[in-house]
Amino acid sequence: MPRISLLEPEQAEASAKRIMENLQKQFGVVIPPVKALAHKPDFLRSLLSLTTVADGPGEIDVGFKEILNIRASVLNGCHFCANMHSNMARMHKVGDDKAKAAQEGSSSDVFDEKEKAALRLCEESTRGVSVSDETFEALKTHYSEAQIVELLGAIALINTWNRLIVGMGF
Repeated sequence: MPRISLLEPEQAEASAKRIMENLQKQFGVVIPPVKALAHKPDFLRSLLSLTTVADGPGEIDVGFKEILNIRASVLNGCHFCANMHSNMARMHKVGDDKAKAAQEGSSSDVFDEKEKAALRLCEESTRGVSVSDETFEALKTHYSEAQIVELLGAIALINTWNRLIVGMGF
């Protein structure tokens, strides 16, 4: 049960109401965590803006970012996010084998070495924040520095969402 009350658009202040109405038009739904975060419209707007950048098109495949989102969410015990990102992975044409293997992570044989390097980055930075030199060097064999920054940004953001959502009781 949510620990924070959920605001409907008509209850929210004007800026949060616009955000929720836009999300409803764009996705057909406003997820409960957004309704809770509507208590702080500036924070919600900033978080959604960052999410658009982190999870959107870039040098890293959007579908693979969903794999990272699933993996971090599983590690953080955020079932809400793990389920949501599993659905989003399907929307981005990620095969069911990879979406399911994301729960297992870098130890799964479904992923190639490049994907495993990014998954190890996700696992280490989610479990303990720091990343080993070995993991970082393996990343550099597969990804440019700009891509590594993109990976780190996407992973940091899903960890932020997980902590908010689990903390709010979803």
